[in-house]
Amino acid sequence: MRSLKLVLLATSMAFAPSVADAALTIGMGGNTTALLTLSSAGLNGGSVATLSGGTIYNSDQPFADIPKGGIFGNAFLAAGPLAGQPATLTFTNPVTYLSFLWGSPDTYNRVTLVTNQGTYNYSASSFAFRSTTGDQSYSDYVNFATSAGETIRSISFTNNPAIDAFETANFSVTAVPEPGTWAMMMLGFAMVGAAARYRRRSVRAAIA
Repeated sequence: MRSLKLVLLATSMAFAPSVADAALTIGMGGNTTALLTLSSAGLNGGSVATLSGGTIYNSDQPFADIPKGGIFGNAFLAAGPLAGQPATLTFTNPVTYLSFLWGSPDTYNRVTLVTNQGTYNYSASSFAFRSTTGDQSYSDYVNFATSAGETIRSISFTNNPAIDAFETANFSVTAVPEPGTWAMMMLGFAMVGAAARYRRRSVRAAIA
């Protein structure tokens, strides 16, 4: 039993995320190979994230245009005075990576990211967009990545001043495994370790 406890402790130390030395980085580009469906319920029908505020559209509006570059699932999210704001995606499980397509970046677009370590506020000027003038012919991917135990809990979109719309689409995330998944992983490693020790004892007994 003591050996099993030691294996469980060692496994939890090796695989459980640390909460020390939080780190969040932002950049250009995104994961376009594992896109999530977007609807009024949120991401993947609300199973990945729930949506409050904003409006989902599948065609151009007088105040909101489809982000250029193609939208997955024929849906995009708009936040603004007519679409509703803020538009907030709250993740079912904390995530360590988030990317999305930012439509026609403009100086009044605002992003608020909430993590287990704090709240971060960004504007279009926080990223290396080639244009921040609301050019409807231009969209680009941005990403947020955490490390050292920091995880993303929610992201909100607003326009300040409250004019036109902030359009986003093509979301992708990497979620932290649920506690039950961590427990199963630790139990699996513990069982492997216990089986290995049992085999070694059996071999020694057979030789003796």
